[in-house]
Amino acid sequence: MPFPDTISEVFDLARQDGERDESMFYGPYNILLNYLFPFEEKYMVVPQYKRPAEMKSVVFTTIFLVMRNQHPVFFVEVKSSGSIRSPYL
Repeated sequence: MPFPDTISEVFDLARQDGERDESMFYGPYNILLNYLFPFEEKYMVVPQYKRPAEMKSVVFTTIFLVMRNQHPVFFVEVKSSGSIRSPYL
């Protein structure tokens, strides 16, 4: 099942600045997950922002959680496109 062109386009736009800034991908992932898991079928996409327990760093993790009937069915952790090249991110 190919994705609509608009989904590919928003990821292409995010990729331009997403090398270091994963927040550029929040919108595209939200669009993609809502397309794959429509609310008409009782799915809900819930962004989760997990900050570290110790606030020594400003780094935190963003996870998009997909739920149905209050049960998690899928999740994706959003990282910058540059993190693919680094085993430590």
